[in-house]
Amino acid sequence: MLSALVLLTAGCSDDAPPPSADATTDPAVVTSSSGESTASQPTSATASGDDSVDTTGTPATDTGPSPTTSTTDTDTTGEPADDDLCDVGGWDGAPPQVLSLTGNTFAHDPTMIEADGTYYRFWTGPDVPSASSTDLLHWTDAPPAFQGGYPPWVGQWLGSIPGEQFNFPWAPDVSYFEGQYHLYSSFSAVFGDNISCITHLTTEDPAAGGWVDHEPVICSDGSESYNAIDADVGVDLEGTPWLAFGSFWDGIMAFELAPDGSRASDELHHLAWAPQIEAPVLFRRCGYYYLFVSWGVCCPGANPPDLVSYRVAVGRSEDIMGPYVDREGVPMVDGGGTLILEGDGVDWVAAGHSDVLATDDAIYHLYHAYEQGSNAAVFRMAELMFDDDGWPVPHPP
Repeated sequence: MLSALVLLTAGCSDDAPPPSADATTDPAVVTSSSGESTASQPTSATASGDDSVDTTGTPATDTGPSPTTSTTDTDTTGEPADDDLCDVGGWDGAPPQVLSLTGNTFAHDPTMIEADGTYYRFWTGPDVPSASSTDLLHWTDAPPAFQGGYPPWVGQWLGSIPGEQFNFPWAPDVSYFEGQYHLYSSFSAVFGDNISCITHLTTEDPAAGGWVDHEPVICSDGSESYNAIDADVGVDLEGTPWLAFGSFWDGIMAFELAPDGSRASDELHHLAWAPQIEAPVLFRRCGYYYLFVSWGVCCPGANPPDLVSYRVAVGRSEDIMGPYVDREGVPMVDGGGTLILEGDGVDWVAAGHSDVLATDDAIYHLYHAYEQGSNAAVFRMAELMFDDDGWPVPHPP
């Protein structure tokens, strides 16, 4: 896929931490009822570098970013194609670096895509805020996805829910397939409950805006075992888009999309579960699909800082719909996952709700981290590297 790959108040929750449901450990298909941060510079995948100090105490150098590339091509044998990112993101043994970012670096739940040499980032907030950059380093304000108010279905839906507490859209995901840019964003009616919808917008040009809303692709009314928030799109080797979603309850679910981005099937696939899980990310590299998830409790503004435990884990599969297992072979539907990102207890309380961006010569992990002391949510990007066995290498927050 093409780099699919965002404030209650600063440091407050975007995805509520509801009570967890019992684990659903069978991965079978089910049927549904209808500021500034500091660190390094962008770099090639084979050189770790910046003007900061890595964990070894050695400064590294910058090589600059490259345009993004597709991650879904393959040959007809089923083997990884030459452009399946096998030559991108390889680990050279040096600690992965965190980029040095300036400008608009606030973000809860960031997502990003490149179009015509410009990177566009969206995140949780009123009208789905956005920022743009030509170098991945300096970010300037850009128009929000929703302009002129929310579409009519939002008011009609909220009007049917007693005690609704909607504030603004959460956790967008931006992707590109079938000649259009797609943005999926979450509308949650009651904080901490699974009364939510994921809506779908499209545009032919992120620079021009003009996002058109196509209404929800899925909703949860509180009776389901899932929560319809935290969408993420991945495209398989045949070019079929799939949407993963979920927060707490029975965890991470997914369904097939039609070429126009609408929902193609009533089937739901169960991808992962943990006692506290949300924010899936689907990403393909060199013969494997990777499923990144956030574990733990987010948001120092909504929870005591000593309870905040947000972190990112990953598993992989040869099929986009799983089964996903961690490095030890534990299925993700049984709570498995290999940890790759967490707070350091010094500068950053916790970190999570991520996305993945691929360029011609590097892969990046983008996420928000909570700053120690201020608890502010800060946009962060780090090199995402893969070891010789094809597993993502843990990196600092």
